[in-house]
Amino acid sequence: MLILLCGIVFGVPAAMAQVVNFDTEIREKGFGKNESRERGVGSWRKGPTRVEIQDRKRYVLVNGSRLYLGHSPSFEHGKFFLKKRDWEKRIEPIVAPPKTKSPRCIVIDPGHGGRDPGKVNKRGMFEKNYVLDISKRVARILKARGYTVLLTREGDSTLELQERPARANRWRADLFVSIHLNSASSSSARGIETFALTPVGEASTGDPGGSAKSAADDGNARDPLNTLLAFKVHSALIAKTDAEDRGVKYANFAVLRTLKCPGVLVECGFLTNASDTALVSTKNGRERIAAGIAAGIEAYVRSVGTAPSPRRK
Repeated sequence: MLILLCGIVFGVPAAMAQVVNFDTEIREKGFGKNESRERGVGSWRKGPTRVEIQDRKRYVLVNGSRLYLGHSPSFEHGKFFLKKRDWEKRIEPIVAPPKTKSPRCIVIDPGHGGRDPGKVNKRGMFEKNYVLDISKRVARILKARGYTVLLTREGDSTLELQERPARANRWRADLFVSIHLNSASSSSARGIETFALTPVGEASTGDPGGSAKSAADDGNARDPLNTLLAFKVHSALIAKTDAEDRGVKYANFAVLRTLKCPGVLVECGFLTNASDTALVSTKNGRERIAAGIAAGIEAYVRSVGTAPSPRRK
């Protein structure tokens, strides 16, 4: 019955369907019963953590922060069914973080630079300049807390995309965070979105009807940790800035594909939106963004660390 149902839920032959019962999986991680009484809506708690899911919505909410899925969950016969890959690579790492050696060396990658200005808005704000300032602020905060922090570029220099992860790999980085600013044709588009590398077998978030990724990149070896890092950074950044939450998403960005460590790319707001630009254009606003990124990195370290965190100075 379950195998047949799974085939119906996702519209693929039953033999090919790989789904899980969401309620069963999350309760095995110590969460309580579904608290929602609304049909097609689920809500589970474990201590301060709350996970919410809805029928046919292609995302879940974890403590209010949006995490996009590869496929929409389905509510059938009183149960939620979810793609096994979505559970293992996107949700499970957050509700039951894997343990690994506590990260110490962090590489911050200010996007663009030199001949590549990045986005340029009508006010003449160059993305390359503002992300470098934010990156230096993140580095200052983390260094003060005992971390080793390296920047892929220290000034307004041109740096090819493939050289950014290559430097992180040469430096034996434990984490990689690439910092960017966004733009859109509509001035109403605003908010923060954070990207991890698209898992094999999935399409990128911005192209849900596109071709699924057919081959693994080096960065896919750390898919669960990529998701966890993206979620921690994103959640802390939203909390620090009160910006609109555009969610944790997935894309095949070049700076993430060849990494030998967990990595994410953060879009810290839209240079084409008035409220986002107001945040980015002030020193106080950039300090809030930097504080959010740093707080997210430290939250990730606390989640995965099996060794003591860096000593605070």
